[in-house]
Amino acid sequence: MNWLLEGTSYYSALSLRGMELVHPERWRVLSDDENSAALVKRRPTLDRVAVLISGGGANGPLFPGYVADGLADGAVVGAPYAAPNAYAIYEAGRYLGREKGVLLLYNNFAGDYLNNDMAQELLEMDGIAVESAVSTDDIASAIGEPRSCRSGRTGIALLIKLAGTCAGAGWSLGDTAAIVRRAGGRLGTLSVFTDPEQKHVTFGGGFSGEPGMLTVPVGTMEEAARQAAELLLDDLVPRPGERCILLVNRMCLTSYGDGYRMARCAVEALSARCPVLRTRVAGFSNIKDVYGFELSVLCADRELADLLSEDICTDSFVL
Repeated sequence: MNWLLEGTSYYSALSLRGMELVHPERWRVLSDDENSAALVKRRPTLDRVAVLISGGGANGPLFPGYVADGLADGAVVGAPYAAPNAYAIYEAGRYLGREKGVLLLYNNFAGDYLNNDMAQELLEMDGIAVESAVSTDDIASAIGEPRSCRSGRTGIALLIKLAGTCAGAGWSLGDTAAIVRRAGGRLGTLSVFTDPEQKHVTFGGGFSGEPGMLTVPVGTMEEAARQAAELLLDDLVPRPGERCILLVNRMCLTSYGDGYRMARCAVEALSARCPVLRTRVAGFSNIKDVYGFELSVLCADRELADLLSEDICTDSFVL
C-alpha cells in the first residue's frame, strides 16, 4: 500500500472503483463497503462453475487483477492485509454461483479461513453448491508441522489459472475443486529478500516481518537461485514424469531486468533436478516494499501441464 494514501478503504473502495472506471467493459464493482469490496466480471458466465477468490487488499494485482477470462469470475478484498468479511464473500458467491455453484479459493490465513468458512455455510443455507480450496504453498511457514498448517503466497496465481481453465471447460464443481487441491499439494513458494544495508539474503521471510528459514551473506544471483531451488525441491521432491512450472514474482523495489535475470538463474538451478516446462516473470503480488523475489514452483504431471498450457494475458501480466 502506498503510504501517501491513508485509511482502511484505500484498496477496497477506491482502487476497485478505479478499475471499474478504467475498464467498464471488463469489470463491475458488486459491493464497496469500507473494509470489504467485491469486483466481478462485467458479463459473468453464470452457466458454469464460478471461481471466487479473496484476500487482503494492498497486494496488487492479487486479488482483483485476477478477475479475467480464464482466471477468476470475482474477487473480494479486505482492508490492507486484512481478510474481507464473510458477508461480502457470501454476497459475491450468491451472485456468481446461483446456477452452477462456486469455488471459494484463498490463501491459508486465519481470517481468510474463518470468513470463507462462514460464507460457505451461508451459501449452503441458500441452497448454493459450494466448495473450498486453500493454498498452502509457503514452504517457510509452519516448519515441522503438517502442510495444512502452512500459509499461502504467490503460488495461488497458478491455482487461480487452473480453476479458471477447468471451469471454462465445463468441469463440475467437485472435479474442479479436486484438481485444484491436488495441484496445491505439489506447489511451493519461497521468498528471497535482500537487505542492502546488512548485506544479507533471507530465504523464506514473511511479508509481515516473519523471520526467514535461512539467512546468508549477499553473494551472486546464481548462488541465491541455487539455494532457493534446493530448498524448494527438497520440500516438493519431484516425482518421475513431473516437470516444473516456475513463477518469478518481482517485489516492489526489484527492477524489470532483474526479474528476468533471476528467471534465467532459477531455471538453470531447477533444471539440474527437474525439467522446467514454463517460466513466467511479473509482479504477480507486489506484497512488500523490498528488493527481492518470490519463486513459486508447481511440480506438474501431464494433466496439470496440459491444463496450464495456454497463456492468459491481463493488464498486469502474462500467466
